[in-house]
Amino acid sequence: MASNNFVASKVSSETQRGRLNRLRSYITWLFEQFHDPLSVGEKLERNFEKLTMKMLQDERSLNVVEAHVNRHPTKDAIPPDVFCKLIEIIRPSSPNNPFTQRNRLRNYLVVTLLLDTGIRRGALAKLKISDLRSDSSGAALWIYPERDDVSDPRLERPNQKTKAHLAALNPTVMDALLFYIESDRKLICGSAENDFVFVSNSNAKGTKGQPLAAKSINEVFFTLSKVLGYRVHPHLMRHMWNDLFDDNSDHQNFTSQQVEDARKYAMGWSANSAMSDIYNDRRTYQKVRKIMQSHQDRVDGAK
Repeated sequence: MASNNFVASKVSSETQRGRLNRLRSYITWLFEQFHDPLSVGEKLERNFEKLTMKMLQDERSLNVVEAHVNRHPTKDAIPPDVFCKLIEIIRPSSPNNPFTQRNRLRNYLVVTLLLDTGIRRGALAKLKISDLRSDSSGAALWIYPERDDVSDPRLERPNQKTKAHLAALNPTVMDALLFYIESDRKLICGSAENDFVFVSNSNAKGTKGQPLAAKSINEVFFTLSKVLGYRVHPHLMRHMWNDLFDDNSDHQNFTSQQVEDARKYAMGWSANSAMSDIYNDRRTYQKVRKIMQSHQDRVDGAK
């Protein structure tokens, strides 16, 4: 009963973010009312900026469910020019990469795994080294739900919402992932105490070496959004995966049902799930356009 009362008393992430925003605005107003900007002490001003920046970071990190935007069926989830720029700047060797040298490989893998597999942010955050599969049959990630992982020290433990499945991965990306684990990750103090693939490189609140928080994954995309001049977020990578899946499936000799069955497995949906309808508009429109173009050509040719 006590547990149920606690859950029932929680408000939505969107409401939490709104409250934090109002509190931050009020604190800023108080600071401006009671402190002269010309005479305020440097230490006080630094502490104020540190507090408001932490609050802003928490606002951005709250897991607000992204609304399914009704985009035009001819549009990609990410415009081609933005997508090309994203692929370029996320490379660790790119001169335009916005991250520090120590975080470049990790953040490259964070973005690449989301793009290449279509998994959710929660599945990525809870991914363990023991979940990696690499053998003669290929490379893959074992994705599965686990609600009460006692090995996870995070206060807000991420979880995989959909059913268990293997997410196929490019062998080259797997090699880069294994290299990160054996090089960058191994050098981080405290990382040997857990099995999670991605760990924090920062010692904020003593979290160095601990599993990377979901809000830190959001911050990676917030930084990329500023450089790209276009808002990208983890779930947008899932939409982009589906667009690329549709484009690639057009060149394969599979029936529409086989394509949708493959999509449902890769997304972790049940066989009778209607979730694929959300992603089908673009593919359906392309088919309709081809059919109508052929019809119109015949009609115009008969005139």
